[in-house]
Amino acid sequence: MKRYNVVFFDLDDTLFDTSGDEIRAIEAVFKKHGLPFGADVVDAYNNRTPWQAFTLGEYDAKAEFTARFVQLLDNLSVKDNRQQLIDDYFELMEQSNTVNEGVCEVLDELKANGYKLYITANGYSDFQRNRIASSKIADRFDGIFISDEFDLRKPSRAYFDYVFNRVPESNRSKVLVVGDAQSTDILGANNAKLDCC
Repeated sequence: MKRYNVVFFDLDDTLFDTSGDEIRAIEAVFKKHGLPFGADVVDAYNNRTPWQAFTLGEYDAKAEFTARFVQLLDNLSVKDNRQQLIDDYFELMEQSNTVNEGVCEVLDELKANGYKLYITANGYSDFQRNRIASSKIADRFDGIFISDEFDLRKPSRAYFDYVFNRVPESNRSKVLVVGDAQSTDILGANNAKLDCC
């Protein structure tokens, strides 16, 4: 008998290579606008407030996906055409859905063995759903839960309780949470008394 029946998958940097897509989007935007792009830009981008900081406290869900890019422009003292740069970056990120290596094979194996699979993601609903819908993994899930749609966010226990109460499993020990972030996925699973990886 298998240990779990249900798996909750995080989206960004778990299923999707969001960090890689961000760098590729920055490069495209900088080159389009004649701004120099190199290792120094990547270093400046990586020297930023972590993603998780934008999921705590009050925030504008849509602005979450441009805030780190805006911070990069600030770090590089880029002042001209800022709104166009931000709009171009957001447009590219709306189309970003590079699937991490091995993800399709793992999902197919789990589905073949009868697991129920769900995406559990923080973020702006339209942004996240459009990225998922246009990806090659869209049809592999039994449901999608985006924080913006029910005003609860990881790592709150309430977020995971909301999701758990809407899946066909009554035993918490049969649910596994899979994610990359200690401060949202893992902490959230611990808060909700769910196993995590």
